[in-house]
Amino acid sequence: MEENKNKNEQQQNVNASGGRKRRRRHRGHGGNGQQGQTAQSQQNVQNQQNVQNQQNVQQQNQPHGNQNKQGGQGKQKHKNKPNANNENNQNAGGQKQQNAQNQQNVKNNVKNEKKEENRKDTYAYTLDGNLYINLTNKCSNGCDFCVRNERSSYYGNYLWLRHGDPMPEKVIGAVNGMGDISRFKEVVFCGFGEPTYKVAEIITLCDYFHNKGLKTRLNTNGQGNLINKRDIVPDLKGKIDFVNISLNASCVEKYQPICRSQFGEAGFAGVIDFAKLCRKNGVDCRFSIVDCIGEEEIEACKRLAESIKIPLYIRKYITDS
Repeated sequence: MEENKNKNEQQQNVNASGGRKRRRRHRGHGGNGQQGQTAQSQQNVQNQQNVQNQQNVQQQNQPHGNQNKQGGQGKQKHKNKPNANNENNQNAGGQKQQNAQNQQNVKNNVKNEKKEENRKDTYAYTLDGNLYINLTNKCSNGCDFCVRNERSSYYGNYLWLRHGDPMPEKVIGAVNGMGDISRFKEVVFCGFGEPTYKVAEIITLCDYFHNKGLKTRLNTNGQGNLINKRDIVPDLKGKIDFVNISLNASCVEKYQPICRSQFGEAGFAGVIDFAKLCRKNGVDCRFSIVDCIGEEEIEACKRLAESIKIPLYIRKYITDS
């Protein structure tokens, strides 16, 4: 009995022990043991990996969305870029056109210069039914209102002499090329310079034109005596039928600022003396002024002309020829 009792107790202990072992093993597999932690860790890693993959997918999608936005901006930039390119192209095109125009202008200038070099000097031209003779471009004045200050031609006549002052023979040759000169009312010595620089040529040509039955007129600034350093009026008598003297001002204080004579203040006095000598020598003459000097000055010129008994002619200022 006692032996059976001991065997039963041992068996119970063995069963109890085995049960405990089994419970430990069960806890080891299904509880928070190392293998469970490893599995959980693996699961966590897997979960993290899944999350990371999901984030990666989202990130891949997100940049694509940003790219779309940026793409929109890129498109905008790309859209604007052609505008900038177009503007640059337009600027480049405009610059090319400007360069082409500049080159064309240079070619035209060269062409005009060659034409100017090749063209003949104008010694004779017609205007208002008269024959005008251009003997020189020299002048002792630098008048503000002179027509040659603003243009190279006068009513289509290029009067700047490029090949020197002409001798009478050249002038006569030019005149003969104009056909019958008897149609002209008179011959006027007047060009882009002061004719009295060429007194000898004037006298020779007056004889020629008088033989053709034409009257002669001299348009002068009245400084011929100062230019030639002698009294030229006796040389003109019987050769020049009429002398037009440019007065331009009523006194030296107003004359010199607008006429700028190379003789200074003596220039105005020389004009007055020349007019007096013409009247004294029986050479028909008159003063002339332009109408742009003002009413007050015009009236003062009238008084001056009357005081020395010289007629006064008021002519219009030529603004376009």
